[in-house]
Amino acid sequence: MDIVKELERHQLMLAVRTQTPEQAFMAASACVEGGIRFIEITFSVPQADEVIKKLSADKRVVVGAGTVQNVGEARKALKAGASYIVSPNLDEAVVKFTRQEGAVSIPGACTPTEIYKAYKAGGDIIKLFPFVEIGGLEFLRVIRGPFPYIKYMLCGGLTLENLPDYLAAKAACILVGSAIIRRELVAAGDWQAIESLARAFVSRIKKCS
Repeated sequence: MDIVKELERHQLMLAVRTQTPEQAFMAASACVEGGIRFIEITFSVPQADEVIKKLSADKRVVVGAGTVQNVGEARKALKAGASYIVSPNLDEAVVKFTRQEGAVSIPGACTPTEIYKAYKAGGDIIKLFPFVEIGGLEFLRVIRGPFPYIKYMLCGGLTLENLPDYLAAKAACILVGSAIIRRELVAAGDWQAIESLARAFVSRIKKCS
């Protein structure tokens, strides 16, 4: 599978950030049922590597690791079955290790210098983070002037209402988190509601395609 091409086609990646590994697995599983095919388990989740390993058994989903900040975490994630490594920042050692291991690297950046350095370091897709705070869709439009050849992941601010605008920007993909995995739904264990939200986002993407 060409993960980058499949991600560009599917458009949506889900970031799972919960207080317990059990919540992370249940929330992720609900989103798989809702049709989301790319899910990252953030390393802020306790025992994130175990959740990745368990979720990777489901062939409907391509699992990655998020909030990866050092090579040790990247190594644990890839050993557990992660296919891609997502970071909030650029650590060139993490990018190099990820690429050497044959996985997809998605480092984070928010300035022109960082974006270009992340690309030159080997980032397959550059995560624009925090997307809204650095200017959102207008920032993306401007930064594509000098860097039209870089693939971008938009991280932050996505809702069902503005999803068509994000899709129209034709980024490599869009990262969504709390708009689907809402804190109150996780606390209530309402996995059906989370599945319904995931399904609504997937359906909206199909309608806009």
